Amino acid sequence: IVSLHWGAEYQGGASDRQKFLAQKFAQAGASLIWGHHPHVLQPAEWILPPAGSESVGGSTLVLYSLGNALFDQGGLDDTRRSALVVVTLDADGVTNVRSVPFEMDVVNNRVVQPDAGTVEKIHARLNLP
Repeated sequence: IVSLHWGAEYQGGASDRQKFLAQKFAQAGASLIWGHHPHVLQPAEWILPPAGSESVGGSTLVLYSLGNALFDQGGLDDTRRSALVVVTLDADGVTNVRSVPFEMDVVNNRVVQPDAGTVEKIHARLNLP
């Protein structure tokens, strides 16, 4: 597992540099890459080892940014939408993944269950089950 403080604040997708580094970490054998810093959700992706490559291990799950958790940042709607991602790993890598959407209530400084429309937006942005 690699945890990185990377990416540009408020950018809704991974930068070329994030994608480049994710490829390098995946080639080095990372099963899970967990990023943080942009304060908004960025789509997750799976990096598959190229056929015939010298990569260590199998597929790599990249969580470029999970948004804000316990950070009462107001302003953009995207800074209040986030997800907890539950990942199960074994010796072969990621075996299961699921996301649990949540939203920050910045007025009351707490995490709340989002309405159905917001859950859809979170799932669509994150691109995970």
